[in-house]
Amino acid sequence: MRQLIVFALLAALLAVPSGVRAQVTVQLKMERDTLILFESIPAVVTIRNFSGRTIELANQGETHWLNFLITDEAGASLSPVGNTFTTEPIKVEPGRTQSVSVNLLTHFDLRQRGVFTARAVVEAAGVQAVSLPARFTIINGREIWRQTVGLPLAEGETNQQYRTYSLLLRRSSYDEVLYTAVQDEPHDLVYGMIPLGDLIALGNPTVKVDGIGHLHVLYRSGPRAISYDEINPDAKIVKRLVYSDVMSVPQLVAQDDGVVTVQGGEQVYPRVERVMTDEDLQPPPPVIPKPKKHKHWWWPFGPKVSQPATTNSVATAATNNAPATNVGPHS
Repeated sequence: MRQLIVFALLAALLAVPSGVRAQVTVQLKMERDTLILFESIPAVVTIRNFSGRTIELANQGETHWLNFLITDEAGASLSPVGNTFTTEPIKVEPGRTQSVSVNLLTHFDLRQRGVFTARAVVEAAGVQAVSLPARFTIINGREIWRQTVGLPLAEGETNQQYRTYSLLLRRSSYDEVLYTAVQDEPHDLVYGMIPLGDLIALGNPTVKVDGIGHLHVLYRSGPRAISYDEINPDAKIVKRLVYSDVMSVPQLVAQDDGVVTVQGGEQVYPRVERVMTDEDLQPPPPVIPKPKKHKHWWWPFGPKVSQPATTNSVATAATNNAPATNVGPHS
């Protein structure tokens, strides 16, 4: 029955005159074609307007201007689940494009492994336009660590809550990508599958859980870079830092009171800004050094040298040293 509905919808789309359909084009692009089970599945829908007039896309009662057709590898269509699309109205000017991002995981039953095909359907001014198919694959990651912890009881609560944290790897083109999964296994709930970043295979990540149930992960993300993430029980990243190990290697240290900190290394992201003090803003005037005293035998530009004789002294010396002349009686 679901296949017949899909085929009927596609036939209705093809029945629209090609000249009308060409006024609006729709493109669907997946951020990645391989994803881990329970990871968010973002899809970007791009609409381009060739009609020569501004097109306004908005929901009309129960009819939504944006929908998706998703089928599995056997051709069976997936029914929408969860919340309906709450896409805001948009306007597309002539010759312009508009893009909308949607997380398909929250709207379709994509919680199993397999190969899937997605198409975006846009309804504009009574005309439906469908995109070319985009394929993506959902796989299981390779688990490298898992631990179940109890959360502190809030005031007035008596039922203990638990979280199961796990680290998984997904092979990328060049490296492996590290993920953190947060689950409530007794209630069969998955709070999130969070991509942390690329992992260089030089030792395993260091993992610790603090006294309030937060997960702390320290892993090598570059040749001289060590990344750090803190994740809370709701699968939200609380803190994300990057350290350098040039001067020292950062390490996770658990204190006696349950607090987990990073010691060592040099934080390079976000860069720590130094707060200028009043002395930095208003430095004191520079001190002018006193001139050095020269000794009596030492002149400013070197040792004392004999001064040349003046003109008068030379003339006097010449007169005193002139030879005597004989004065005759007739002089």
